[in-house]
Amino acid sequence: MNKAILKILTVFLVLLYASPGITLDKELPFENINIEFELLDRAGNLVTETDLRGKFVLLAFGFTRCAHICPMMVANMALTLNVTDKKATGVFISVDTERDTPANAHAYASGFHESMMGLSGSHQQVRAAANNFGISFVVTKSHKAYTVEHTSDIFLIGPDGKLIEVFALNAPPLEIAEAMKTWQ
Repeated sequence: MNKAILKILTVFLVLLYASPGITLDKELPFENINIEFELLDRAGNLVTETDLRGKFVLLAFGFTRCAHICPMMVANMALTLNVTDKKATGVFISVDTERDTPANAHAYASGFHESMMGLSGSHQQVRAAANNFGISFVVTKSHKAYTVEHTSDIFLIGPDGKLIEVFALNAPPLEIAEAMKTWQ
């Protein structure tokens, strides 16, 4: 094996196994997350976070051609919408600006639940939204492959427009719904 590749692999494995995992610091919750965005809906209208005030919002970033992670994440959001008695909506933001139009992002999201919407926009719009939420994504294209990698958290935003909690993509829907019940 090439020494450079072996060295990179060794560093990666050391970092992977040395990392205790990601935890949220409850003392300084969400200090670096800004929930602002300006994206386009299926009709090409500009949608911002203020348009969603007055209801709970489950928000996640992904892409429609994702084979495993995004369907699980969006299905989990839909299940949460099914079990809550609160006024809520789901928002799926596509990071694949080259292949996902706002219309097909919406078709994807609303296919999981009628109270979900898909948004997208220009690369600059999506990048700004992702940066505000602390989401990373990268699109890699080669002659044989087109891959999209992204952070897969679910953000719970309160009716007042403030971030309540950040959940893993597979958090139990009842746990997310409970966070809505205890919101004040």
